[in-house]
Amino acid sequence: MTTDQMQKVFDKLKHGFTTDEVVVRITPLEKKSITQMVQLYDKPNDPNQKFVEINETYRWGYGYMEGEDLNYPSLLLPQNDKTYCDPTIGHGAELDDLCSVWFDYDGPWTDEEKQQFEKTWENGDPEDPDGRSGFAWLYDWNDTWQIEDEQLIIDGPVKYDIMDKNNYSKIHIEDYKPQEENNG
Repeated sequence: MTTDQMQKVFDKLKHGFTTDEVVVRITPLEKKSITQMVQLYDKPNDPNQKFVEINETYRWGYGYMEGEDLNYPSLLLPQNDKTYCDPTIGHGAELDDLCSVWFDYDGPWTDEEKQQFEKTWENGDPEDPDGRSGFAWLYDWNDTWQIEDEQLIIDGPVKYDIMDKNNYSKIHIEDYKPQEENNG
């Protein structure tokens, strides 16, 4: 039996789950502390390429990390009091109550182009029969902009819960406290 297999048996006996069966849900403890960030670009390799970063801040929500190592450094040591989560992991961020949207432009944007982009982001494309805006417009209607990076950024103190990877209503450990590995 390999060391990895022995660890899985140990985890199953100790916790009732293995780390590959769970995700870590990360919930901010203060309101207005979760931001969905996306970086976009148009026309790859074009000398007139435009970039935009959009940050939407919400009052409430949460992000997820894989449960592969429940004590890894990103749980113990957030970067500058920020926890970065991949929005494709877990059961969805359940972002609630949008309170601000910021646009940061780079490249040869005119003021009119910036205004049109923000109007489309906030109100949707007038040619879209479903009237999608924001991230719905980006994922389901847009065909000009490419996603370079996307993350959920959680500021400040957080709470960790260990959740079942396949059954989002099943909490294995509520208010989980990560431990530093003892390498001695």
